[in-house]
Amino acid sequence: MALCVVQQVSASATHDYRSEVQSHQFRPHSGDKQEVADFAQALVKHRANPAELEKLLAKDSLNHFAMQDYVKGLALFKSVQVVEAVPEKLYTVTKEDAYNNYRAIVKFKYVGYTADNRVIEKTDWIGLVKRGSMDGAAWQAWGVIWQDSGIDVSDVRLIQLEKPQKGEEIGVMTTDAGVIKLRLFPDKAPKAVENFKTLAKKGAYNDMIFHRVINDFMIQAGELTGPDGKELPSIYGQDFEDEFNRDLFNFRGALSMGNAGPNTNSTHFYIVQSPKVDQEYLDLSALPLNAEAKYKEIGGRAYLDNRHTVFGHVFEGMEVVDKIAAQKTDEAARPLNNPVKVQKIEFVIYNP
Repeated sequence: MALCVVQQVSASATHDYRSEVQSHQFRPHSGDKQEVADFAQALVKHRANPAELEKLLAKDSLNHFAMQDYVKGLALFKSVQVVEAVPEKLYTVTKEDAYNNYRAIVKFKYVGYTADNRVIEKTDWIGLVKRGSMDGAAWQAWGVIWQDSGIDVSDVRLIQLEKPQKGEEIGVMTTDAGVIKLRLFPDKAPKAVENFKTLAKKGAYNDMIFHRVINDFMIQAGELTGPDGKELPSIYGQDFEDEFNRDLFNFRGALSMGNAGPNTNSTHFYIVQSPKVDQEYLDLSALPLNAEAKYKEIGGRAYLDNRHTVFGHVFEGMEVVDKIAAQKTDEAARPLNNPVKVQKIEFVIYNP
């Protein structure tokens, strides 16, 4: 995501709001939040109305022209939906009267719909100044403090939640707790799929325990060691790179690579078992709109997206995953008694 700091100087501007000295900071109350939310709605509503915009922009700001350009950017969308507009900072400044010394730094998150039917999500930070008198005061925008370049959040085809086609190769993982059936996505994550299949066909995962189990999160396996006790590498002889794309997510049931950081994939894999999703992580992620809705519906761990490669998905046997996740564990999330093992992993042609 590109950073774009907007700072444009007008020849007729007289005030540099960036250089003001704070006198106090406040915790925004419900009235402040409502005023900021109303301002954001007005900015969106009047984005193509110059007369109304004049009431919303601080004319004396050094960044006045930049704010005009910013609103012109909003006007390029055929429609705009405000997702969030909240004061991240609320403070007063020196050398102003009591009705004109309030300032706010506002998180402004919105979704814009383009003429070619794309959906763009942006989160910007805008500086506001309060102007008025005893008879009434209103917020105006003095400048953009930080502006992102936007993320395409148009709907995608959620292929991992589709049933396999007749004749498609699937994975069948037989465990002590039952059978888990998996779709694999070699066209989306070819190296991860090939690594998993090759190791499984060699029997590397046979009689291997799920060594890390966290109920309402995930079950992890793939801890392979050689005769010398050292951890074995991937089939490529070393760690291999991540394979991220817009089509696969860490929904409940996702089969993903465990790692120790970027591009450190080896033999570890996990299955997401979480039946819920943390709204905080959805708020911080720019996901396709239907993917965000699906997370809310079926659960998962959205914060793992673009950190762990998703290369498959459980289409049958989630009750087995839940059973494995319910094992009692120690503080390191290792099962205490008779840990469930992977007996074998086979690959067969799907014939419903």
